Amino acid sequence: MKEHLAPFLPNNPLVAAAGPETGIGPISGAPFGSAGILPIPYAYIRLMGAEGLRRATQVAILSANYLARRLEPHYPVLYSGEGGWVAHECILDLRPMTRETGVTAEDVAKRLADYGFHAPTLSFPVPGTLMVEPTESESLGELERFCEAMIAIREEARRVGSGEWPAGDNPLVLAPHTAADVVSDKWERSYTREEAAFPVPWLTDSKYWPPVGRVDGAGGDRNLMCSCPPLESYR
Repeated sequence: MKEHLAPFLPNNPLVAAAGPETGIGPISGAPFGSAGILPIPYAYIRLMGAEGLRRATQVAILSANYLARRLEPHYPVLYSGEGGWVAHECILDLRPMTRETGVTAEDVAKRLADYGFHAPTLSFPVPGTLMVEPTESESLGELERFCEAMIAIREEARRVGSGEWPAGDNPLVLAPHTAADVVSDKWERSYTREEAAFPVPWLTDSKYWPPVGRVDGAGGDRNLMCSCPPLESYR
């Protein structure tokens, strides 16, 4: 940290510091973070044991490489090592797809909610990518379901790129789709309700409905406002 930023750093009056006190004051209840965090990894390590931790690591790495190999024909994989292997995560490069079709990594992230998935890490460490980190708890069936969703989304992007769906009116740029959207009497989109909510067959058996539609996250970050009621309302 550069010296000129010192007046803006958090500090804690309960911790003795050499020299005059600087900073903006405490920002949390514990000077060095939350002590409640420590028992979680401790309990995990003790419960798993050496053999369990080794097995969990092996499964996580195997799962990441399974995803990388299954999805590489559809999305380039960045930072693979010798032999094309990755570690515990694989970074899917969506930038070629964006150049080809106009569909962005954010569009894919939003669309995944329609398939029942919380999006992986978006645009980190590389802008325009998804960093997928399957844990040791994911079954092969769940990994395969994710692969099917990503492959189906790639095909949807091709339909946008070919002009079959307009650039501003397709299931990707308007994702996610709420139940209220799909059952509304008014539906004037270039794709069907079924294509919006049930793009793959297995969603008919187990469907997660996103509670809200597309939100302009960047707009919200750059235009902060307080939606809290005034203090008088709590009296």
